[in-house]
Amino acid sequence: MTGRQGDKVSEEIRVPLGVCVLGEAEQNRARTASYPYYVFEILAHAGVFHSRLDVKDLEASLDALRVLVTVGEGNLSDALKKKLTDWVDAGGMWLSVGGLAGLEDLIGVARKAGTFANWGGGLRSLGEGYLVAREVDHPMLDHVNRPLHYFGGAALEARGAAVLATGDDAHGRDTGQPVLLEREVGKGRCILIAPDLTGSVVHIQQGHGVTRDGVPSPDGTSPVNDGVLKSDDGAVLDWIFDREPVPGADGLSIFIQPIADLWREMLLRGIFYLASAANVALPVLWYWPRGLPAIGHLSHDTDGNDPKLAQVLLDTLAGGEVQSTWCVILPGYDRDVMAKIKSAGHEFATHYDAMTAGLEFCEAQFERQYGELKKLFGGEQPVTNKNHYLRWEGDTQLWDWCAKHGIELDQSKGASKTGEAGFNFGTCHPYFPVRFNGETIGVLELPTPTQDLVVFAPEAIFEPLLAQAKKNHGVLHLLFHPAHFHRDEVARAMSTAIRRGKQEGLEWWTARQINAWERARRKVKLVEWTETSVKLRAEEDLIDATVLRLSMKKSGTARTIWGFEFEQNVATIRGTGASPVS
Repeated sequence: MTGRQGDKVSEEIRVPLGVCVLGEAEQNRARTASYPYYVFEILAHAGVFHSRLDVKDLEASLDALRVLVTVGEGNLSDALKKKLTDWVDAGGMWLSVGGLAGLEDLIGVARKAGTFANWGGGLRSLGEGYLVAREVDHPMLDHVNRPLHYFGGAALEARGAAVLATGDDAHGRDTGQPVLLEREVGKGRCILIAPDLTGSVVHIQQGHGVTRDGVPSPDGTSPVNDGVLKSDDGAVLDWIFDREPVPGADGLSIFIQPIADLWREMLLRGIFYLASAANVALPVLWYWPRGLPAIGHLSHDTDGNDPKLAQVLLDTLAGGEVQSTWCVILPGYDRDVMAKIKSAGHEFATHYDAMTAGLEFCEAQFERQYGELKKLFGGEQPVTNKNHYLRWEGDTQLWDWCAKHGIELDQSKGASKTGEAGFNFGTCHPYFPVRFNGETIGVLELPTPTQDLVVFAPEAIFEPLLAQAKKNHGVLHLLFHPAHFHRDEVARAMSTAIRRGKQEGLEWWTARQINAWERARRKVKLVEWTETSVKLRAEEDLIDATVLRLSMKKSGTARTIWGFEFEQNVATIRGTGASPVS
């Protein structure tokens, strides 16, 4: 899965939701939307079936659409501008992200001029800031309860559009700048998300390249400037504005809310808000089978490879009746322990070590350790990797090494210090990263939001993280090292986490399972759709898949997700033929 983000069309038939990237600025030109094609990654993961459109086909396609999403700016022809204006007036619903498309009057805004006309043209950006909800009851903002961090976007003034949210600057000062706007036009409406939503999601999830220590938190809980390069040295969220106090742990603040996921949800809410207004029952393939609200995942870095402590962990997992992912560091366990781990149904994963003295962070070391670990695993191809100490250098090189060696999921983006526990990379979802040029890298990243409860962070952080993983329908990933299972309270904390996750409706999966499900789910095609029925085709059987259809009326069977009601059906989508699911 390497290529331009969104190269694969998400369905085989057209649905009345069209998505179009209007364009990207040329090199050395200011832009209000970066990584615009990442919109297709967001929608693919969310399972929202849509018609992908090229700009050259947009004019001819509008009559078949009821909802249009555009990202970025473009030089639209006069004919297309008129067509789009007439389409909205007749009842079309347009959601624009980070661009005006030369249709300021239609959207009800005006571009805000720069204070100094420089040689670069004076295009004014929002810069770094925070969205602050003003119309808190609006469906697009119901999930936002604190200022939402963004990076870049279109600076503008409202000229007839209703302002739903304004921006604070990077220092938390109110700018009065409109950043979310809505305007009714005839029978239709326009919504503008002014911040660079796609670029913000990528920037938060991936951070910046790691070449030196990061800046520590001012409260002493996150001394990331420790002389060791790690993924968290590249994190971009703010110690003050993006963390929240942990109830029951006085003095500790962590990244409780997944900021990138909140931006993803705003886009989804905007789509479903407009689809509801247009009376379109959009189909969605839900994240998880059996209508699960979220997934739990346990990983174990085997640092020290103590066989007695491995057995304690195995017994604790057996008591909880769950399987987990064991990230094995060289030289690994002896043959008997490895056999016990495998026979219990757990997953073997690589734990790349560039921390031990004399081991450099380089592809040659990665390849050597991968080869030795694969031999230790009995020749079994590992699917998952996590770097020892969450070591990271450079930008996307680690993902490239993983892809080259058949590793399909990595867990090295995460928290190495207590005060950055939580979603310091803004997401609880697996995602495909991109290179600077926008190309997709075919390795899922599943961040590691915390390490051993009791040891790394107080057990009080668990309930907020569980609540957020469930609320955002992602993965609650907990790392427990067997090296700490000489402490009864650590084993009890993991057992409690397993039990509480199950109580909240989560199933506990290995990373191998998460990877297989996500990849199989993304290959499902929509082959027939009406307002009352959906038929899907899979490349391989997808057992107990959950298919949603936006509900147009109140129903006792509907399920509320993303602030809207959906009819839900659970069915197996077969790998041969088209499976009717509703």
